[in-house]
Amino acid sequence: MTELLNDPLNLKILNLIVSGKGVEVNISQLAKKLNRHRKTIKDRVNRLFENNIINKPQYPFSQLFKEFPLMVISSINLLRDRNSKHFIEFDDHIFGAFFFKEEDYNTLMISFHENVCSHVQWRDACLRNEVIPKREGGYPLEVLYLGTGCFEKYSPSVSIKVIEENLKTKRQKTLKGIELDDLTFEILTKLIHGDGIRTNENLLAKELNLHRRTIEKRIKDMYNQGVIGRPVCYFPRIIVPPEYILLKSLIQIKNRENDVIKTLKNDPHITWMIKAVTGRGGYNLVLFSTFYKIEDHLEWQEELDKRFPDCIGSVKDTYLSPKMTFSIDPEFVSLCIIQNKLKHLE
Repeated sequence: MTELLNDPLNLKILNLIVSGKGVEVNISQLAKKLNRHRKTIKDRVNRLFENNIINKPQYPFSQLFKEFPLMVISSINLLRDRNSKHFIEFDDHIFGAFFFKEEDYNTLMISFHENVCSHVQWRDACLRNEVIPKREGGYPLEVLYLGTGCFEKYSPSVSIKVIEENLKTKRQKTLKGIELDDLTFEILTKLIHGDGIRTNENLLAKELNLHRRTIEKRIKDMYNQGVIGRPVCYFPRIIVPPEYILLKSLIQIKNRENDVIKTLKNDPHITWMIKAVTGRGGYNLVLFSTFYKIEDHLEWQEELDKRFPDCIGSVKDTYLSPKMTFSIDPEFVSLCIIQNKLKHLE
């Protein structure tokens, strides 16, 4: 795998397909699968894109977690100015950031790094550049270190099942003003799962002045080695659908840990689940979950407590609404890795 990423040509192909170039919705294939006219399918697909319900298709860079095996969740205090905005949007390590207010902090940040040492160096550079403002008594910063190898569940698009359930019970009929009739939802589900998406090898071959078969073979090799995943359409906030609430939870499981984790793995509300070791609070599991309304989560939490009495101890929840989302841009971190490797080789 290391050899694949030491090849400039592979990196150039990755730079294109991870950013979505040469990755397209196959309208004809969807029309055939759904037994509908091409124009009907094309109109529905365009509506999903134009209203930012999903992003256009791209190849996920699965190698991200191996290049940066440390995930850091930081509660931090940032100024609301142009420099902070630029920092969050264009730093090589920042996956996402949310505005929230808790104690001395006003921003929740998710970033990826090589190791603890590299994160400390990155943080120190932020302090020197005064991205983190100096306050009397020090720099407010609370950090949770998580190993990407400790993911018990990584399923960004599983929440499509939550939308499906809400549509069935008629709790929800639209998404961002778009009526989710049966056909539209079926198209959405297929694109989220990577069905009806194709790679335009001819376009990529022309872009890189290569033969189409060379492109095809290189992509196949990188897919087989786990460098990239199957091309998909993600939600704009990747792990949470539009208009839904994202919830970050620190949980202490006291008993029946395997049973609780198995249940959570099968729960469509849970998109990320990471085992953790924390000091204060004794939390040993971090969840990222998604709910249509806050009351949905409260009911869900009560049901979980009833199912596992005396098994769940301390819980610390942080609600992150769509309006609190400053930025989530997973491909930006991936593209920075790819482009930095390419610069190093050239």
